[in-house]
Parts: sequence; C-alpha cells; structure tokens
Amino acid sequence: MDLNAQQRRAVEHQGSHVLVLAGAGTGKTLTIIARAAWLLEGGADPGRILLLTFTRRAAKEMISRLRSEVGAGAEHVMAGTFHHFCLLTMRRMPRQFGIEDATVIDRDDQVQLMRIARAGFRKKGERFPQAAKIVSAASYARNTNMPVREYLERYTDFDDDVLDRVVDCVGEYNRRKTESRYLDFDDILFRFARMLHQSREVREKLRGLYDHILVDEMQDTNPLQWLILDGLRDPAELFCVGDDAQSIYAFRGADFRNVHSFTERLPGSTVLRLERNFTSHQEILDLANWLLAESPLD
Repeated sequence: MDLNAQQRRAVEHQGSHVLVLAGAGTGKTLTIIARAAWLLEGGADPGRILLLTFTRRAAKEMISRLRSEVGAGAEHVMAGTFHHFCLLTMRRMPRQFGIEDATVIDRDDQVQLMRIARAGFRKKGERFPQAAKIVSAASYARNTNMPVREYLERYTDFDDDVLDRVVDCVGEYNRRKTESRYLDFDDILFRFARMLHQSREVREKLRGLYDHILVDEMQDTNPLQWLILDGLRDPAELFCVGDDAQSIYAFRGADFRNVHSFTERLPGSTVLRLERNFTSHQEILDLANWLLAESPLD
C-alpha cells in the first residue's frame, strides 16, 4: 500500500500497545487497514485479529478494502461495532453472561417500556420528565459507568423529590426489563464489561481469543468501551487510531481520557502521530490549529 513515512512507522510498529493520533485528512482509515494487511502478510492468524469501529458501514468498508489487499483471508477477521462484537460473543457464551433466551430491544421499545414504568411515579398534573428524557439519562449514566443518581445530581436541576422518583423509575424500568428477559443496547456493553472484569472464567477465555485488537475512532470510545479494551488486552496488543481534536459521540459519553490518558493507563505504550494532511491546504490547517490552540479547555 502507498504509505508515507509516518503511516508506515505506525503500521509496522511492534512491541507495545500503540495510539496513533491522526487529524482529519491524514489517512486514519488507510493506516488501520494497512496495519491489518501488514499483520496478515506477516503470518498473523486472521481469526485472531479483532477490528472495532463505530458503524456497520465502516466495518464492512474496511473488510472490503482489506480483501482487495490480501484476498479471502480478510473474511476471517472479526470486524464490527463494539455492540456487534459484544453481543455476538455473549451469544456464544450465553450461560456465562446470563443472557439465555434474551431479546434485544431498540430505542423505541426502551421508551415504551419506560412510559409504563414512569406511570407509577408521575404525580397527577405535574411536569415530570418524559420517558425519552429518562431513557437518555439512564443511557448516558450507564455508558459512563456512573450510577443514575450521581448522573442526575451532577447534570440535572431536578429537586430532591423528582430526582428520587426518577431514580426509582429507572429501577422499575430495569426490573421490568429483567423480568421480560430484555436487553437494551446499553446493557450489551455494560454486561460484557462487567463479566469480563468480574468473572475469571470469562476473562481467561476471552483474553485468549485475539492477538491484535485494532480500534478505529478511539476518541469516540466511552468508559464502558475502555473497560472492554482493558479487559481484552494482554496478551492482545492494542492498535488504536483517533483524532484528539474531534469527537462526535459526546452524547453517548465519549471520554477524552481514553486518548489523553492512554500512556498513563498502559505503561510502556507508544503514541505516534500522522501529521501530513492530504485534503486541506496548509493555510486552512494553520487557521484550524490556531483556533484549537486559542479555544478554552471547557
């Protein structure tokens, strides 16, 4: 593949976990695909490579491009979203994850179930938070691995009575969900991360499945997704690509510390940078970098 010196250095890096920081237009996708191709051409078992991204479309495109480089072996690389990977893995081990006969529900189903739970906590005539808003709050709290009460105290202005009832409402929602054997999308990541860190049986089995874990758009990962990566690493090596000046999933709890604290969390890891831009003129880049430098941190 046609790589510049910075991309090639990242692609051929060995010996530690690595974070590749790359701005828009510097070839992030090319680099992660080239990394997978380089591993396969070096004899890596495609079934022991995990490629995680944020949309099914991106995963499909990456495998297609990888196939054009290395052939049919690319089909054996496990590629998909965090949710897809976690759910597929749990369904292969339903007893260990406690999801026998579980049904995954979508956002509309969540809101409908929350409406039912909410009815028992709303006082007649009052303006109580809508079901969709409670679902969003509970989702954010779960993805940031934060108790619902702590989230509400930190990010809402509910009075104590309303806050208590919203917490109880979420508890009733979870009770009904468990009773009906439902899993919502947030449960998929939460249950996977929890069992990975709490169950030695699960951890030992999953840690032996992969040698290389490639992560696209690292800046968009949330605390639960970090717990998943942290639980799967060693002996698997992490190769994470991200843009430390951009995130589009803040509403899902994307945590900048997953990028900025990478080397603190993984002693001995390496940070590399892709700085050559292929899509913008230097004057535009200079202006953008100046704006970033002058922007307040908060």
